[in-house]
Amino acid sequence: MSCIKRVDRSAYVAMAPEAPFMAAGTMAGAVDLSFSSSSNLEIFELDFNSEDHEMKLLGQCSSSERFTRLAWGSYGSGSEETPYGLIAGGLVDGNIGLRNPITLIRSESNESAHVRYLSKHKGPVRALEFNVISPNQLASGDDDGTICIWDLANTSEPSHVLKGSGSYTQGEISSVSWNREFKHVLASTSYNGTTVIWDVNNKKVITGFKNSESSDRFKGLISCSVLQWDPDNCNQIMIASDEDSSPSVKLLDIRYPQSPVRTFVGHHRGVIAMEWCPSDSLYLLTCARDNRTIFWNTKTGQIVAELPTTNNSNFDVHWSPKIPGVVSASSADGNISIYNLEGCSRNGSGENNLIDAAPLLTAPKWWKRPVSASFGFGGKLVSSNSKLPEASVVFLHNLATEQSLVNRITKFETEIVNGEKTSLMSLCKKKSEETESEEEKETWSLLKIMLEEDGNAKTKLRTHLGFSLPSEDQEHYATYSSENVEEEISDPLFDDAIQRSLIVGDYKEAVAHCLSANKMADALVIAHVGGTTLWESTLDKYLKMSNAPYMKVFSAMVNNDLMSLVHTRPAKLWKETLALICTFAEGDEWTSLCDALASHLLPSGFTLAATLCYICAGNVDKTVDIWLRSLEKDNAGESYSERVQDLMEKTIVLALATENKRFSASLHKLFESYAEILASQGLLATAIKFLKLLEPGDFSSELSILRERFSQSFTPAPVTNAEPSRTTLVSLNPPPHQQRTMDFHSSTRYTNATYNPPPGLHLNSKIHQTVVQQVELMVPAQRVAVQPPPAPVAPPPTVQTADTSNVPAHQKHIVATLTRLFKETSDTLGPAKKRDIEGISRKVGSLFAKLNNEDISKHAAEKLSLLCQALDKHDFVAALQIQAHLASTEWDECNFWLLPLKQMIKGRQNVR
Repeated sequence: MSCIKRVDRSAYVAMAPEAPFMAAGTMAGAVDLSFSSSSNLEIFELDFNSEDHEMKLLGQCSSSERFTRLAWGSYGSGSEETPYGLIAGGLVDGNIGLRNPITLIRSESNESAHVRYLSKHKGPVRALEFNVISPNQLASGDDDGTICIWDLANTSEPSHVLKGSGSYTQGEISSVSWNREFKHVLASTSYNGTTVIWDVNNKKVITGFKNSESSDRFKGLISCSVLQWDPDNCNQIMIASDEDSSPSVKLLDIRYPQSPVRTFVGHHRGVIAMEWCPSDSLYLLTCARDNRTIFWNTKTGQIVAELPTTNNSNFDVHWSPKIPGVVSASSADGNISIYNLEGCSRNGSGENNLIDAAPLLTAPKWWKRPVSASFGFGGKLVSSNSKLPEASVVFLHNLATEQSLVNRITKFETEIVNGEKTSLMSLCKKKSEETESEEEKETWSLLKIMLEEDGNAKTKLRTHLGFSLPSEDQEHYATYSSENVEEEISDPLFDDAIQRSLIVGDYKEAVAHCLSANKMADALVIAHVGGTTLWESTLDKYLKMSNAPYMKVFSAMVNNDLMSLVHTRPAKLWKETLALICTFAEGDEWTSLCDALASHLLPSGFTLAATLCYICAGNVDKTVDIWLRSLEKDNAGESYSERVQDLMEKTIVLALATENKRFSASLHKLFESYAEILASQGLLATAIKFLKLLEPGDFSSELSILRERFSQSFTPAPVTNAEPSRTTLVSLNPPPHQQRTMDFHSSTRYTNATYNPPPGLHLNSKIHQTVVQQVELMVPAQRVAVQPPPAPVAPPPTVQTADTSNVPAHQKHIVATLTRLFKETSDTLGPAKKRDIEGISRKVGSLFAKLNNEDISKHAAEKLSLLCQALDKHDFVAALQIQAHLASTEWDECNFWLLPLKQMIKGRQNVR
């Protein structure tokens, strides 16, 4: 791949430590096309937003001599005087030119005034490096083996001068490198093959070694061209040789230098330059006289990628410390090229996709997340931030994503404390007054009436419906004067017939004569004397003949047939009908009549009226079914969680009013959703208490698992004298005794100790998380306390324990086939996969429970039956196709067991 930026220069390069800049100093010994002998120091901008292929020149100045090495340090970085640090240039004449790059960028005049010369060396300075830990220190080396340590706060003389003697005598210093962990430790190497490790503060040699390929360390010495400390291991160092006969790159442990930790084989001629990646120590960059520039994996010794091969070799390579993955390469062709590691090819093949390179199975650190966060069960958030001082600390937070909802839930929980009816009635009254919806007003008003004592509830309900008995001072009676009664005209024949019947005691005949003459009042009076049977038959005929609406009501009352009245009266008169039921129905009859009235009203579109009647009947399931229809509708911008809260407040009050704890499967689903919402806001204690409104024996497998998770995630704390909880931190820092030490003379071979995180959780008192104190919830008949842990629940069903006694006969083969498939899967996976086997068993067990309870849709059951038939025929392809179809059409219902089913099928398919 071609470079992304370039500039035509034969120059050494230094990258700015904290800015997108690059310095270039004219290389000593290079001749350009104009045969010029001038020397320049230039600053270029690495602007990747610009489409211009050429790098932008920000500033330049001339130099008294050409450069043999260039370094850019962070000393004074961020200050007003030296915001970008300092540039040091090793010159041919032995001086070191020290410049402030800001003066070049600003193109300030009087260039000579902005350079300081560090003068001590006699020959060219080819080794130069700033101390990473102590930026005020600069190390330099020259041709006669002298190493100078300069304090940039006082540059008149070197603070330390180091020179080896005896077996540690060095010739021309080719490279120096500061240890990345101990600021006083410096390594230097020379072209005579001698490497020395210095204690700078004491001007002493710590250790040294000769670079040799033979068993005799004093023969066959190989020159060393460059060295660098391992950023991750203070006892390891990378060295390279520029000898064409031995182009080695070796990682050495300085205590055992004759046995390389790793050798990097790939170059065929001498290695000229090398640099460890500052953004990720996994990568090393080298260039050699074989015209190859290679990226290495330092952990495996393999070649990761390679820059395009040129006609001439590169002599200086660098990583950008500011922009991860960006490198510069200075070639003998007179070019400085900028490349991106992500665009480099494997072994110079020219392909642009670095991911295709086999060794790159580990993502570079700069691809990794600087921060990370993950939500956990129970409103927990785990986060980490590699940019914080405590980068190896994991933060555990209690997080409420909807604080207004949490406040509302907590307030509601407080209002229903102890479950006392007076508290519940106050809540209902308050809700009725606060809401603007007429439907909600009516609902909360009726819930309040339901909480009244039995002797008052029906009376207040009838009054609420608009029907009440008048008080004594309001009573009035119709008075009739005999003077106003018009005298009837008598029929002698009719009178005679009646009298004859009465004389002989034939009351039945007398009543018949009255009915034929349409004298209903006379018939009823005579029938009353004639006995019970005659009275009832006469009354029945009268009621049938009467067309007055009120007589139909009276007929139902007399015949004790209020149910027919419920089914026949117009829906618009539902208030009168409900009031009538209030007056004459008791006990179970009241419940059944209210239930029937609701069923009669619902198809007619009287949804609110039907809801109120179901509330009167105490039918929580039917009431909530109607409420659930409005759950998916957007209501004045309320969130789904808030709508669920609206619904649950009414549901819980109704459940407490009716003392009902046995609900339908759909209502269990609602409680499950509500419990998950509470858990997501960190209200585990509240979720546990509300789940106790349900009978544990009626729990679905999903609800049982959820309740078990609550029990495992939450341990109630004492309510009194409780301190606010604190954010919990898990420290990943090793204890002090596990910190690495720089042991140069250990008699045993050094190995990195495996670090195990401390077992406990450590509390950080600096960060506090206030937890709302939980209140206790009371149901009418039983007090539910917070302090004791929740009662143990039955374990979720498994393949072995699930009850299948009630599975319909035509689905029995499903249980048999999947049980066999599970056994085959268990045998295949073996004990090593015990955890996976247990997970599959629970999920398939939940499917068996659904089959046993007939809680599975017809379509899903039919497809599952076909799938098992395919399994019985060992047609695994067809079985997987049916599984995929179920996943696309019935995912909401079947997702809990579809994935383990697929896992079992594929596992069985692979062992054929």
